[in-house]
Amino acid sequence: MTHDGTGCTLGDLLGNERLRLTLLVDRAGAESRPVHGARLALGGAGLTEVGEDVVLVAATRPATGSDLLGGVADALELPGSRVIAVRLPPGAPPKGLERAVGRHILLGLPDDVDPTELIAEIARSTARADETPTRRLTSLQRSLTQALTEPDPLRALTARVAKICNAVVTLVDSHGGVEHASGPLPLSLLFPEIARTQSEAQRFTVEGWYGMAVRIATSASAGERTGWLVAAGRRPAFPDQYSEAALYIAASLAETSLQIELAAQRQERAVRSAVLEEALALRLERHDAELAGRIASLGLSFEQETRVVVAEPALGVTTARDVAALESLHAGLQRTLVGEGLPHLLVLRESALVGLVQASSSAVRRAFVKAGTPTEGLVLGIGRDTAGVGHVVDSYHDAQLALRVLRRDGTGRRLMAYEEFDFATRLFSDVGLDRMGEWARELLRPLEDNQTMLATLSTYFEHRQNIMTAADALAVHHNSLRYRLSKIESALDLSLRDPSAVSSLFLALTALSMVEAESWDQRPIRPSDREEQTGEIRGAGATGSVLADPQRGLALSAGFGAALGPER
Repeated sequence: MTHDGTGCTLGDLLGNERLRLTLLVDRAGAESRPVHGARLALGGAGLTEVGEDVVLVAATRPATGSDLLGGVADALELPGSRVIAVRLPPGAPPKGLERAVGRHILLGLPDDVDPTELIAEIARSTARADETPTRRLTSLQRSLTQALTEPDPLRALTARVAKICNAVVTLVDSHGGVEHASGPLPLSLLFPEIARTQSEAQRFTVEGWYGMAVRIATSASAGERTGWLVAAGRRPAFPDQYSEAALYIAASLAETSLQIELAAQRQERAVRSAVLEEALALRLERHDAELAGRIASLGLSFEQETRVVVAEPALGVTTARDVAALESLHAGLQRTLVGEGLPHLLVLRESALVGLVQASSSAVRRAFVKAGTPTEGLVLGIGRDTAGVGHVVDSYHDAQLALRVLRRDGTGRRLMAYEEFDFATRLFSDVGLDRMGEWARELLRPLEDNQTMLATLSTYFEHRQNIMTAADALAVHHNSLRYRLSKIESALDLSLRDPSAVSSLFLALTALSMVEAESWDQRPIRPSDREEQTGEIRGAGATGSVLADPQRGLALSAGFGAALGPER
């Protein structure tokens, strides 16, 4: 019978009252000697197989004290230094044991104690040293894992760790904001100490608080972090090893919970984006009961005020900075709308952020402000209140029209709602895009085959009818521009000095740009597409050239809402 392991000393065995062992020969440092295992040998059998650092329990029971050493004679011949336990009969052991035993240590085991008890005790001591921490850690992990089944897993996890560690535990984001907390902590003092390190965990001592912070990641990509799990107490010895283990396990579970939550959010956003895109595409049939039901299942009701909002680059061209600003606005607005409890659908396109929000125009304005995202370089349009799913597209057109008005406004305004439209603009919005597009084509048909004239007219309006700046943009002499404009007046049979003619041309060009824009390929943003597409658009905006598809005919300059073919 054998047991191999660690975790017991000779002093531990001698102190065990149940075994009642005695040290028959005193040796210096004998009590601190480690005991790694035990073997029960019958007489001298198997002694050659006994390794070092064992307790040999002799099964032979000496009849008298004079026969005490005779029963372990073979053991005394073993090399090295052994601990040898022998059955001790009643009476005093014989004299001269120290000389006879030599380098070995001799223990006396009472005659009424079973030798296997000694082996069992050594085994139990070894198990306490090796297996007990494992069992405690397993139990700890299971207890913390159960928190993930709660309705609010991160809050439940924070509370459980606080109870286990007997400390205040807080989950903070990367900016020091409190997500969940079991109690008050002076984060204004603690967080600067924590945020300074690049390590995965850090101990700290600040103003009488002792604790530890473990970094929490939400992505497998290096460097993508969301914050810290912080535990602190007033005890100088905090945290101990058990509390450290609890914090590491809890941080790992928090990461898992956040990853699951992020995956669910991505899936929900994809569904919401798809539903919104379908609503924006409604044209011939405006009463789609199935689509209305799907939108209602996502929390929006057309019985309450609901509007479309659109954010686009202010210059009408898309740069890498604009794409980053739109992505940041999308994330900030998403958080704000959820925090305000405003039902919504959001979709991020290649050059625009489009949303359907159940809120008033003023509430939408406040949401953009609370999003806390810089909107320099972006313009925001808010459409009319929708009366049903079939009118979502009308509100969308209102928002697009607001953006075009803002780009030509010259006052620096960044946001416009349907209620702010002037008479002409509201007329265009209420008449409808399809009909206005037909009227615009009819008005501009004499220029349909002359792309140069269309580009000239568009650039002229872009520069607020300023001959000199428009000529510079077209890279022609100002007299050449005047000649072209006179040819346009003759072809269209109108005068550019007539306010009604100017208004008509402006609305016609805007209508055509919106009609053409609806055939653009508005796929979700893909990094591989950005450089190619933004490069094309940026180039057109810089030169003021016309982007035209020969199969489509009419096209407008980039600054006035360039008409791009599907292959673009």
